[in-house]
Amino acid sequence: MTTVKNNNQKGFSLLEALIAMVLLSIGLLGAGLMQIGSIKANTNAENRTFGVGLAQSVMNDLRCQPLDFVLTPDDLLDDEDGDGAGGLNDGMALAGANPIPANADQSLGQITASDGRNYTIFWNVADNVPVNGAKTLRLFVYWNDQRFGVNKVIMTTVLGGFYL
Repeated sequence: MTTVKNNNQKGFSLLEALIAMVLLSIGLLGAGLMQIGSIKANTNAENRTFGVGLAQSVMNDLRCQPLDFVLTPDDLLDDEDGDGAGGLNDGMALAGANPIPANADQSLGQITASDGRNYTIFWNVADNVPVNGAKTLRLFVYWNDQRFGVNKVIMTTVLGGFYL
């Protein structure tokens, strides 16, 4: 009896197919994790965009306030505690801690976005800085993010004054 050996076999063995499936599943798992990461990053970018837009809106509203140096109870551009340029960072959160808006010159409190996220808004004013007749205004907007912790937008502008 003669045995015929056929060395021209074509196709995959079971072991090769299993290895290919394991490699494919690892690749798909990595792609899925990248999608989850990008969704979280998109959410953070959306919150940051809202925070910047909110800061710009409040800053524009403050720029429309009268720039008088007569103290009135409802004046939003008063340096309430009279600490000048040294108090521009009053209420600012340090090293990931929560801000303390009560230490600031003025505060709008919290604004809740449509997604339920709370944004804390406050600002400080320095009279006659950098020149006489000017006011320096520093605005803070804070919010918390589950993944990235405390986030903030800080804007500073000078109102009034005469520059040469």
